[in-house]
Amino acid sequence: MTDADAPLHTRQDGAVLRITFNRPERRNALTDAMIMTLLDAIETAENTDSVRVISIDSANDNFCSGFDLSQRGKPDTPPRFGATQRRLRVDINRFITTMFECQTPIVAAVCGHAQGLGLAIALAADVAIVADDAVLRAPFTAIGMTPDSGLAWLLPRLVGIARAKQMVLLAEPVSGVQAADWGLVMRSVRSADVAATANEIVDQFAASATVAVGLAKNLMYRGLTTEMAAHLHNEAIGLEMSSRTEDFKEPRRAKRDNHPINFQGR
Repeated sequence: MTDADAPLHTRQDGAVLRITFNRPERRNALTDAMIMTLLDAIETAENTDSVRVISIDSANDNFCSGFDLSQRGKPDTPPRFGATQRRLRVDINRFITTMFECQTPIVAAVCGHAQGLGLAIALAADVAIVADDAVLRAPFTAIGMTPDSGLAWLLPRLVGIARAKQMVLLAEPVSGVQAADWGLVMRSVRSADVAATANEIVDQFAASATVAVGLAKNLMYRGLTTEMAAHLHNEAIGLEMSSRTEDFKEPRRAKRDNHPINFQGR
């Protein structure tokens, strides 16, 4: 298999780690190996100072149709009891948690189908730019399963319990336009404009005050399950850390020396 044929591409492009799904014959459904590659890529990016933003997109007409159940074997030969919860703990759950906890901002460019795990990846990204005609769906109950990848936790927080029930219990698809109207994703645009719009935001993050952005992301996600007093304590720590960076000093230097602000991510 050549690099061009690989189902998942990862490469560093300046300050950007670019992750691209490339398995068109399965609408970019993810295998166990692909999930572990994704996990490794994001963990590596988090520990690479030169990476300031992560981009996730697709090389074809679909984003990701979820986890590839066909690799699990025939339905009449189920795995040993408890295999699913054991596997989720070490791959999908760990991967989604890493996306939330990673202080490097993540931008997803979503076209076509984003279903199941693919939907979770789009929603766990810090910014999702979605095609107007994209199909976002949590199809689990339609095939006799309960949700995974944190969707039953995340959807009510993003769109409220009634709309979450519509997506999870009824397994109804949502278009990119509807997802943006609901606040499920940041923005929907024409399919032809998804890549360019997402890259504008990627470039913005690549030139941003990286430490402050990462700490602010961490504060928001931790704040979902933190009481106010604890959150204010965490805010104070974040402010202390960010105000000691070179990027905090840069706007004042730029004003003094009359040059554009040039954040270095330090």
